[in-house]
This record gives sequence, C-alpha cells and structure tokens, in this order.
Amino acid sequence: MKKRLFLLATAALAPGVGLLAINEVTYRAEREREVHRMAQQASRQAASEIERLIEGMDGLLIAVAANAAVSAADPQACGMALAAVAASVPSIRVIFLMSAEGRVVCDSAGSSAGQDMSDRSYWKEALTADRSVVGEYTQSRITETAVLPIARAIRDNQGAPRGVLATGIRLDWLGERLRERGVTPSGALTVADRNGVILARHPAPERFVGTRIPDGFQHLVRAARPGTLDLVSQDGEARIVGYQPVGLPVPGIYVSAGLARSEAFAAIDRSSLIGAIIVGLGAILTFAAAWFVGNAFVRRPIMRINDVLAAWRRGESQRRTGMRTAHGELESVGHAVDELLDELALREEAAARAGEQRDLLTRELGHRVKNLLTVLQAIARQTFGPYVDAERSRIFSERVVALSSALDVMLSDEQREGSVAEVVATTLRPHVDRMSRIQTSGPLVRLSGKVALALSMIVHELSTNALKYGALRDGNGVVKIEWTLDANGRFSFLWRECDGPPVIPPDRHGFGSRLIKRALPAECNPQVDVDYLPSGVVLRLSFDVGERAAPPQSASAAAG
Repeated sequence: MKKRLFLLATAALAPGVGLLAINEVTYRAEREREVHRMAQQASRQAASEIERLIEGMDGLLIAVAANAAVSAADPQACGMALAAVAASVPSIRVIFLMSAEGRVVCDSAGSSAGQDMSDRSYWKEALTADRSVVGEYTQSRITETAVLPIARAIRDNQGAPRGVLATGIRLDWLGERLRERGVTPSGALTVADRNGVILARHPAPERFVGTRIPDGFQHLVRAARPGTLDLVSQDGEARIVGYQPVGLPVPGIYVSAGLARSEAFAAIDRSSLIGAIIVGLGAILTFAAAWFVGNAFVRRPIMRINDVLAAWRRGESQRRTGMRTAHGELESVGHAVDELLDELALREEAAARAGEQRDLLTRELGHRVKNLLTVLQAIARQTFGPYVDAERSRIFSERVVALSSALDVMLSDEQREGSVAEVVATTLRPHVDRMSRIQTSGPLVRLSGKVALALSMIVHELSTNALKYGALRDGNGVVKIEWTLDANGRFSFLWRECDGPPVIPPDRHGFGSRLIKRALPAECNPQVDVDYLPSGVVLRLSFDVGERAAPPQSASAAAG
C-alpha cells in the first residue's frame, strides 16, 4: 500500500516535472536563437566600427594629399605638415609619402627619407587602385610597431600615380577602441586581415595578436556570407560566435564576436536550478507526506487488522481491532472485521452447543443400537439354536459382535470417525488368544464412520475365514496387515496370510466374499483384489480417503 502511495505521489508530481522540462527546453531553444542573433549583431556592430575607422583614415589621407607641401613632395615642408597631422590623430603614429618607385619621400617622424618600401603589398595595390586600400598585418619599419596599413595613391592631372600616401592604425589602439564599444567581460572579439592573421583580440590580446586563426576556422575568413556557430574558442571558453567574412562589409577585414554560453544562459541556468530545487523540495515533502500518511493512516490500520486476524487464528477469539467507522475508510473495514468476528464467535458458541446436544443424542442412539443388537443376538440364538448348525450360529453371533465393536469405534471419537488401527484392533478383539500371530503396521489414518464400519466388516470376514480355513486355523500361521496413504489421498490396505495350511481356491463365492467386495461405498472408488495363493490368502484393497495421514506416528504393532 505504501508503494502505491509513492506511485500516486510520483504520478501527481509528473505533470509539474514535465511542465518544468517543457519550459526548460522551450526557453533554452528560444534563448539559443536570441543569443545567435545577438552574436551576429555584435559582429556587425564591430565591423561597422572598423568600417568607420577605415573611412576616417581614408578621409584623412584625402585631406593630407590635398596639402600643398605634400602635393609638392618637398621633403622638409612635407615632413612638417605630416608631423602636424600625426600629432593630432591618436590612432596613428606616422604618416609617410612614398614615390612611385616605392621610396619614402617624407614622413611625420622625419627619419625615414629614402627608405625602400617597394616590397610592401599595400604600396603595390595602392598604385593600381582608385581608392584607399587596406593592407595586411604589418610590423612598421618606421615605428617598429604592429599596424594595419592604409594607403592611397596621389595622382597627377592625367591620373598617373605620382606617389603613395600611407599610414597605419595602431593595433593596440584598435583593440582598446573596440573593447570600449561594448565587449562583455566574458565575450570575445576577433579582427583579422585577409590572411587570417589576428589584428585585435579580446580577451588576451597579448597572446593572440599577430598569430594566425587556426586552420579549422580559416574557412570562416573567406565564407560567402555572414553566419553564426557554436565553438570552443582558443582560450577554452564555449561561445556562440557571429562572424563577418573578409569584404562583408569591410574590404580586407574579418570580424567575429562571441558571447560566452555561461553568461548568455546564466539567467536560465539560475531559473532552472531554482525550479529543480523547488521541484526537489516538493518531491521530498510529497514523498514524506505519502510515507507519513501511508504509515499512520494505511499501514498501521492494516497491520492492526492483520494482527487481530492472526490472533483469531491462534485461538485468541476475544481480540478485536476496536476501530470505529467515523475515523475513516480503513477503520470502517476494521469495524466490519470486529462485527464479523463477533458473529463468528456467536456461531461457534451455537455450534458448540449444537455439537454437545448431537453428541448426547449420538451416544444415546449408540446405546440403543447396541441394546438392539444384543436383543437381536439373543432372539437369533433362541430361535435357531436347536435347528441351525452350531458353527453357523457362532459365525452369525461373531458378525453381530463385530458390527457392535465397529459401532464402538465410530462412537468413541467426537467427530464420529475411527482410525484404521482402532478399527482393526477392535474387530480382531474376539481373537485375543491368537493376537500374537497377527501383525499390523501403518500410519495414523482416520476414516469416516461409514467407511470405518465397512472396513470393520471386511476385517471380520477375513479373520473368520483365516480362523476356519487359513493361517489362524493351526498354531503356525501368521497374518500380516499393512496399510498406507499416498499424497493423493488413496488408501491401500493389505491382508496377507503366511505359514498356514495350503490354500484351496473356493469353487463358489458366498456371502462373505460378496460382503468384502461390496461393503465400501461406491463414492470411495474401491478396488478389491483377492489372490488364493498356496502359501496363503492375499487381499489388496484400495479406496479414496480424501485426506492425508496424520504426522508420522506409526500404528504398527505385533499384537500381543
């Protein structure tokens, strides 16, 4: 019952737990989509910021190129003009002008005139481009710092390049500027050139700037369109990252922005933890209540009823539960049990009184029947005495005595039954002088009154025949009587005569033979086999008793 209460409590909790699980899955899926949108938006914002910076650098180069000193390529005047511009722009450290042959004409630092820059890719691209070009990660030869070069060609009236004006955005300044634009502490931002070399990185810029994006993510740098994905960043943090490939929207620049899953899902994780704690506490309280209710209001009343029933089986007929119907359903059952036990007690008392009266009547009937048999025996002796053979008269008297003895056996027990040993011993009582040659053995088996009477008549006929013709005729023969009872309630009885005079099979069957084969009632399914062996008569008798033998208690004896 307690287990069923626990199952009922589990069934009651299941909808709440299921609803919590559904909400958890729904909220997480929705948050997943939202975080992907936020990561994409963050990458677009960072790319837009870099695009504005590059546009600003492009405007700066256009304005500087329009300066007369720069346009005239006068080294001294050009250097002073460029120094004035560089001092007012914190994102750069140097601006320099290169000739069409790739040599430095002047610079804002005033120290690099004549230096060859023709190996720089941005110089080559700027000569052929009609706009500003963005270079690659570069270690500046002038300032010896890492920069992102931006260059623009200066052309004459016919459009031929007269030189290239270049500058470089400081990468330390670029990283700081991007972080100031809203990168979360656990978020990530990566800016790389067209070759995948990192220009700015948060977090740990000192570790990653100047290194190449791992090959497993290089395909994102040259992807056909922006997108998002889940990944574990190089710093070991699981993030949802939005990325903008090179040229979309900034030429030559790759941008990615990531949001840490731990931070993005912190609110949902807290809510899930609180929900789980609440459900857990609810489950504990529910199961505790089920245990208490099951123990106090179910188990105890049931055990109380069981104890009373067990005591009643042990014979403690006065035990009662004492329950009342007003206290609950199980108490109503206990009250009904009490009423049933009261009714059974009354019936047992009435049955006992009826049994006493029946026993009194039975004993009186037995007494009168025995008196009747005695009168019958006397009448027969007086009526047939002078005219009937004395031997036949004696046999008739012994049969009446056997019938009276069997009646004694039946009436000696309260249940009007007789044990096989008692029936055999009582029936053979007239042969007391020969009892030393009669051996009996078998378990204690009780027979109903009708069956005991029939067996008594059969044993009497067998003993009479043994006395007249068989083993008991002289002083050497022995009679062995054995019986058994199998597990199916089939009783087997064996009468065997030994060491007597030779047996001659009868040429006809008289009353005794018919009595032996027909004495038992048909409902017992009797089977009788008689063998007239030269060494002695053997009778095998079996019939259904319907009950087992009593505990192993041998009734065997060599009477005498």
